[in-house]
Amino acid sequence: MTMHRTFLIARQEFIKYVTRRGFLISILMFPLWIVVVAVVPQLTSGNDSPRILTVVDQTGGSYREAIRNAIGRDNESRNLAAIAHYSGGFIDLSKLAPVTAQMLAHPDTQASRRAFENMGGLDAVRAQIAAHMKPNAPGFTEPMPRYIYAEPPPGLARNPNPKNIGAALRTEGPSEIDAVVVVPPGFGPGAPEAAFWSNAPRGGLKEFVDNALSDALRLAAIRAVAPNVSDNVMLTDGADLESHSPAHADGSSNAFDQGVPIALAVILFVVSVMNSSVLLQGVVEEKSTRMIEVLLSCATPREITTGKLVGVIAVAITTLLIWGLVLLAMMLLASHETVTLAMSSLRAIATLDTVPLLLLFFLCGLLIYGSLFLAIGSMANSLADAQSLLGPSMLILMLPNLMIAGVMANPNGPLATGLSWVPIYTPFFMMLRIASHPPAWQLWGTATLAIVTTILMIIWTGRVFANNVLTTERPPALGQLIGRLLRRK
Repeated sequence: MTMHRTFLIARQEFIKYVTRRGFLISILMFPLWIVVVAVVPQLTSGNDSPRILTVVDQTGGSYREAIRNAIGRDNESRNLAAIAHYSGGFIDLSKLAPVTAQMLAHPDTQASRRAFENMGGLDAVRAQIAAHMKPNAPGFTEPMPRYIYAEPPPGLARNPNPKNIGAALRTEGPSEIDAVVVVPPGFGPGAPEAAFWSNAPRGGLKEFVDNALSDALRLAAIRAVAPNVSDNVMLTDGADLESHSPAHADGSSNAFDQGVPIALAVILFVVSVMNSSVLLQGVVEEKSTRMIEVLLSCATPREITTGKLVGVIAVAITTLLIWGLVLLAMMLLASHETVTLAMSSLRAIATLDTVPLLLLFFLCGLLIYGSLFLAIGSMANSLADAQSLLGPSMLILMLPNLMIAGVMANPNGPLATGLSWVPIYTPFFMMLRIASHPPAWQLWGTATLAIVTTILMIIWTGRVFANNVLTTERPPALGQLIGRLLRRK
């Protein structure tokens, strides 16, 4: 009979939440959120204007040419990457010459960059692939260069003092200069340093100039002992490093490998907070309309809290299923390759060994957050009271989101390991770390901790609910809440 009443409450909660306009709006907002997060940054970065720099080389011009050559190589690499991406979608590579097909299939290798240069660059490759384009293929858009070199104004070239440099950087219009590089006489190791002037360096411009000058210094040192070494060999050649991941059976690696664990953890947080907030609001409404008294006449506080939490889990699972279908449809519209890469990374994480733990951590996180919000709702007599308690709680719950970068930089390091043992954060951080294969003792230890924390939170919520749901007093202080958690009754 107890299970029957719990089920009826859970069913009522589920129907009440999924038929609300807020639930439908959240479902419809998901595609928009994906567009904003994934598409808008690409559009804005693609339309970002090039960074214009000028060089005042007081050593004779060799370093100015080194920076200009580095800009040329960077532009050629971008052109090769762009034409390779275009060819992958709209060109049948099997019909191209083997050298060209290999170059377009692996544009990041040094051999491909040399082949691209030897063929004559972008125009020559476009002429080769023109006869093999698929029907209705869109036109190729040449990528905008990241960096452009501009000759320094005459006054600046003669006298690169701070006043003249400031005037050059304040130039407005299409010839606006982002940075001025001054290479002093005698520049080199242990000699006067080059100066980088900029009001607001953008897009890694300073690092780019630093690398170009460092390459030039190395080349000068090598030429001192080997005068016949060519620029191409020393500056454009290098080691090719192919990424592999032990998570994939074939050892492959793709861009989604790190993003999928982050997405799973963030989805846990978003779904938990979103549905738990509705749970809190529902309890406050039931108290204000005295509907809670009707429920208590038919069921015990434990049955009510359990039913409400089960209803929240059902709503969360429904939300995830709908979002998953929407995301799959959007990826199919984008490209089948995107679906393949995403599913490959998801399969690498969701193995037979990790799926039970992923589900466990997700359910524990959902129940922990839901229990907290349900307790807050049962103590509040109005939405204003609920918000006064919800504000500090949200600051605590949002803290893990600020540490994602640090945890993902070293998922099995001391920081990530320590945070995983904070009870209310355990589900979140373990969903981040599970793809990095933490030690077995940590997996099972944190799983046990998550289960114990969930049970204690549900017990505590039941006590808080029973003691406060019918009262009209102000919410209890923090000390009282902790005391009620520790007391048996």
